[in-house]
Amino acid sequence: MPRKTRPSTPVAEAETSVLEAHLGGQILAQLRRRILDWHYPPGHHLGEQAICDEFSASRIPVREALRALAEQGLVDKVPNQGCYVKQPDVEKTHQLYDMRLALELFVGEALVHKTLPPDWSAEERAYWEPWMHVSAAAATDGDVLVQADERFHLSLASTLGNSYIIESLRGINERLRFVRLAVITTPHRVQETAGEHIQILDALDRKDVEAVRKGLRQNINHARNKVEIAISRALMAAHWRR
Repeated sequence: MPRKTRPSTPVAEAETSVLEAHLGGQILAQLRRRILDWHYPPGHHLGEQAICDEFSASRIPVREALRALAEQGLVDKVPNQGCYVKQPDVEKTHQLYDMRLALELFVGEALVHKTLPPDWSAEERAYWEPWMHVSAAAATDGDVLVQADERFHLSLASTLGNSYIIESLRGINERLRFVRLAVITTPHRVQETAGEHIQILDALDRKDVEAVRKGLRQNINHARNKVEIAISRALMAAHWRR
């Protein structure tokens, strides 16, 4: 006799849907990280079947992850071919810097009119002041320094306490990380970055809104001015990793 299959129930279907959504989120996070870290270089083909095999997933969560990546502007969907990692766009990178600068200027101005935690400025100074005297021959770890720079700027937003700004800045930081990695890894730039952070802290302590704005502009625009160089270096590094 043929084997009877148990009919699907609303509860079973709901559980399956929840599991697929969870798996889709995990796949999205992994693929997004690989793209932003240039593990997948521009032009890399993201094949559905290969992703299904890697994550032991059905096509439903994989397609949802690829759709989300396309909406985030990280991949191009080509009819009958699939998804490909987008080429970096200089103009859109500058637009991200425009958004980042606008958000951070708002944060800086708001903090001038806010009572700051008593130990916050001292803790930031204790971290950054030694970097102002780093030797020209010192080895620098780009990942560590970029994470420290991101943490500094996020700490400003965290001190303000606006969760939406924090979330927005985190997303922008992820998209711009390759630019920072290309320009912050020399001892000279490390010293400059540390000095700029100290100037911002000084201005906040003095409640000098114009000095805060000037310090943030200078610090953020140092990286913005290297966008073309950063994209060129990232493309070259991606080419040699192939």
